[in-house]
Amino acid sequence: MVAGRSRAQISPSLEDYLEAVMELAGTDEGARTTDVAARLGVSKASVNQAMGLLVEHGLISREKYGPVYLTEAGRDAAQAVCKRHRAIKSFLISVLGVDESVAEEDACQIEHVVSKETMTGLIDFMEREAGR
Repeated sequence: MVAGRSRAQISPSLEDYLEAVMELAGTDEGARTTDVAARLGVSKASVNQAMGLLVEHGLISREKYGPVYLTEAGRDAAQAVCKRHRAIKSFLISVLGVDESVAEEDACQIEHVVSKETMTGLIDFMEREAGR
């Protein structure tokens, strides 16, 4: 990330935008802001505002009216968000028996507020369970 900036300075909303860009961009293709808006159910104006903030954080690059691309720091941050999301969703489904659609929604909420310590423990737990 940009010097002096940490994950804690990125809002949950911006994490959602990063996650959406990563999912939509594929490997080397960029993501269109209209697709990000549709994925998140927000206006294109909201996406453009968020993309400006992500550029300031050094997490994406974009050209006016063109697709957005994750920077290396952006890809790392987006992958971390996705890893947290997957671990929480998996825990909710496999350990607690929560319905998949409910687990998806809950994981989106939980991934932004759980402490780093708890998240590390949850990921370690789920990795151990997967290895059994």
